[in-house]
Parts: sequence; structure tokens; C-alpha cells
Amino acid sequence: MTIKEFKDKLAEEIRNKLRKNNTPTPILDRLELHVKDFEGVSVQDIIGSKNMRHDVYVSFIYQICYPSRIKMDIDENYQPITKKRIAIVSCKSKKQDYACSADEMYGKSHAYIAQRAFFTKAYDEYFIFSSEYGLTPPNQIIKPYNRIVGTRLHQKSSNIKHGYEQSTIDLVVDQIEYLINKNCIVDFHTSKAYFDPLPKSTQEKVNYIKQPHGINLIKPRYEEAYTLLDNKPLEECLKFIGHKTPKPKNLPINWYHPIHETFYGTAWQLYMKYKGILKIHDAGLSHVRYGDNLQHRGWVIDKTHLDNMYQTDSGQWRIKKQK
Repeated sequence: MTIKEFKDKLAEEIRNKLRKNNTPTPILDRLELHVKDFEGVSVQDIIGSKNMRHDVYVSFIYQICYPSRIKMDIDENYQPITKKRIAIVSCKSKKQDYACSADEMYGKSHAYIAQRAFFTKAYDEYFIFSSEYGLTPPNQIIKPYNRIVGTRLHQKSSNIKHGYEQSTIDLVVDQIEYLINKNCIVDFHTSKAYFDPLPKSTQEKVNYIKQPHGINLIKPRYEEAYTLLDNKPLEECLKFIGHKTPKPKNLPINWYHPIHETFYGTAWQLYMKYKGILKIHDAGLSHVRYGDNLQHRGWVIDKTHLDNMYQTDSGQWRIKKQK
């Protein structure tokens, strides 16, 4: 099948859906915009030149040509603004244990759910930066995998792959170039672990959206940004996502623990009292004190978390996720 045939098939599908009310649509114009350069070229030729698997390429081109949600400004003559705004989000460590769509694969992550809601409301489309598969459309079927990047590279296991394959980085660079060439604005909503491996020449072509300092802040920050979109422009919401919360003064406060008595003092004072027994460290407690984390070794400053605290078989303290 050539790209032109692929385009014609999609166009006919769209026409069939809109035929009942004869509604004019800019979708066909956008379809022309994204595939006009490839007419007469076979899919296999493009796949070979980019060294992409067939299913990855077709799924990728399908999302660009026929996104599940198209948001664009249209004038009275139905001429679309051609720039699409694309969000890139990083994959998550929590995954399903079976083959499914990328959206379902990472749907166990509460952070991903909050980010997905924001992207659906604010962007034309979004892709997931998978450390295994590259930029992945949410509807692409993928298999579970174990690959660690970023701050958890110290973990050791025979079934865990560490870091990126160079082929994955090369694929992502090609995919970003494709988006840029199609007149898209690309925003990277990822940690530095996903952004820094990209070549400087690629980084300069996209917008890096600073992420909240502290993994537990991602969900509430994106949820609030979702609400802000009702009254604020996207650019202000993006700044809000990455803003740094002012740190409170290091004054003594109450610290709570499921099995230890309440302690009143600073993070440093708590550390000095228990460092030989619990092997806690001041930095971890400071993250709790300044709101970057909810708990450290069971110690919290919000007493309500004690009701949802539990201990794993290895002795680690956790807070149950609230739906």
C-alpha cells in the first residue's frame, strides 16, 4: 500500500462518518498536509530508510494523519491553522503484565492519568516516550518490558535492562524530526533523564517543560493545571507545572510515625535522634518537610497519612494510593 492509498482509505472513512449531515471538515485538509510529501512512495521504502518496524511506523503515521482528538482554530472558510501542538510524556515504571495499548500499559500510574487528562484538554495529540519503543501513540499495542532510566539505575536485577539502546534514541530523533517537518510544536513533559540523551540539535527544536520537583507532585500539579486551563492560556499553565514551591522556614514541627511517638523538632533534629536506629537521613526528611515527598521511613508531617500507611514484607513503609 502506498501512502496515497493509505491516505485515501482514511479520507473515505472520515467522509463516511460525516456524510449523514454533510458537515464540512478541516480534517481532510490536515490529512493532505501531513502526507502530501509521500504520495507515490511505498510504506516499505520509508520504513527501510528510517529503520522502523512496520507496526511502529504505521501506528505513528496514523496518529499524525488521523488523531483521535483534533483541536484547531478554523476561520469561516474552514481553513485550519496548520501548526499542531504535540505533548511528549515519559513512560512509567508501573505497567500491566500483558500486551496492550500503551495507554492501558501505563494506566496503572496515577501520575500518567493526570498528565493524560491535561494533554487531552490542552493539546492536539500526545505521544509516550518509551525507553523501549521510542515515541509511542497511546493506541499502539506494546508488550511489557523492564528497562530503567534516570535515578533508579543503581537497581540490579537479571531481568532489568538499564539505560537506552542507541537505536531507541536514533528512532526518537527521527520521530521528532518528522513532527517538526510537519509543522508541529513539540513540548517535552519528561524528566531530564528522557530529555538529556537527545542530541543538542534536537533539543533546540522542542520545548522542554520543567517538571515538578518530586515525583509525588506530578499528579496534583497536573490536576491543578487541568483546572487552570479553563481560565488561563496554555503557556501560563505550563509555567505553573514546573514552578518551584517556596520552601517554608526550617522551624520545628510535629513529626508522626505509625509505631514511634510524635516528635517535635526540625528534620535535622529528628535525624540526629534516630539515625543510629532507623538509618534515616536528613535529605529524605527534608523532602517530606518541604512537600516533595509524603513520607520517609514512615515519618510524615500530615497526620492523616497514618491511616493509609502500611509496611511491606521487606520492612519498607508505603502510603496506599487514593483513587
